Formats: sequence, C-alpha cells, structure tokens
Amino acid sequence: MRVVSLVGVLAATVLPALADNPAPSVAPTAQRVRGKIEAYNPDTRTLSVATSTKTTVAVTLEPDLRVIYDARLKLTDLKTGDFIGSTTLKAADGKLRAQEVHVFPDGMRGAGEGQYPTSDANPNRLMTNATVAQVVAAAANRGTITVNFRGATAAADGSCSGRAASGGCTGNADVIISPGIPIIAIMVGDESLLVPGMAVSVSAMTGTDGTLQSSRLTVEKDGVKPIL
Repeated sequence: MRVVSLVGVLAATVLPALADNPAPSVAPTAQRVRGKIEAYNPDTRTLSVATSTKTTVAVTLEPDLRVIYDARLKLTDLKTGDFIGSTTLKAADGKLRAQEVHVFPDGMRGAGEGQYPTSDANPNRLMTNATVAQVVAAAANRGTITVNFRGATAAADGSCSGRAASGGCTGNADVIISPGIPIIAIMVGDESLLVPGMAVSVSAMTGTDGTLQSSRLTVEKDGVKPIL
C-alpha cells in the first residue's frame, strides 16, 4: 500500500535550507480500527468510524481497497479442496481443537500456508492454514477435518512446521471442531456495504502525516459482524 505524506513532500522542497538540521524520519505504523460506520464519503473516500471509546476515527480508503465480509457456515458446508485457516489449541493428548475456522476465497488460496505458533504467549496455540482433504461430520457443527499443508521445516519425527517455503516440507493435521466453534467464509464485497450503523474492522496504516489509510476492511453483512 502506498502512503502519501504531505510532510514528506514539503520536506523535499525545503531540504537544501535545512541540511544542517534534518527532520527525523517516522515510519508508518499499522493499527486496527474497530467500531460502527458513522459515515462514508465516496468523493473523498473518507470512512468515519465510531469506536467503542466514543471517539470518531477518519480513515482514507485506498483506490485498491478490498472489502470483505463474513458468512456463517456449518461443518457440513466444508468440502474437499477448500483452503482454510484455523486457530487451534493443542490439548494434552496432542490433538488440535479449533477455536475458529475461516474459509478463504480462491483469490486468497495459499495465504499464510503452513502451521506455526500464533503471536500470543501460549505455545500450544497454533495457526494452521491448509487445504481440506477430508471432512468427517458427527453433526452439523461437530466433527473432524483433515488438512494438508506445505511448511518450512521437517522434524526428525517427520512432522512439518512453519510457513510454506520453496523446497520445504509437506504435512497434515486433524482438527477437531466442537459445537459452537465459528466457521466463517470470507467473502468479497464492495463499497456498497459501507452503510452507517454497520460494524466494521479496518486494517489501517498511520502515515508520517498522522492520517490513517486502508486498503482492506471487514464489514458487517446480514447481521454477521467481523470477528477479527
């Protein structure tokens, strides 16, 4: 994503005069903006988000914006060949129990493929992005899925871990789905979904001029709110 900084443009025009006292460079930073849409102006491409702290945050949407929304699925909706991402907890018996499952659209197939720890402090919480090989449903939302993935490192016991890499390993895993675990299909939408009152989760960058820009957001549709 390209971040245009007014500060940077001005600095370029006055740099010769300030060569002995250059301004410090500040790198863009990422943040998540969550709340409800207060307004959207398509002419200025400005999205106003009312957050839970009762403040309004303005985000400029990039021309290449990707609007996505979540659709609820049942376990029986999953099929062989789906590319999914699942946050799991490894139990004492070594089995993986899903905390959530996301089904990616074809355009995101292969994104983050592999099996690796999440960013939190629990070493037993893993992210598995993989292709569904088998679905064994005991009920509409209870059962086990077997997935195959490409990883980075093969261990001595034959297991495969890490993010997919050229010349890496191949692995598989059984993921247990318990009742109540959300199974979400990530769907591609458009700016017509940016309606006041809808819940939204915006992945934004803070530019060097302090403004927020975004090229991706998840918005509520049909009563299904973003869970990320």
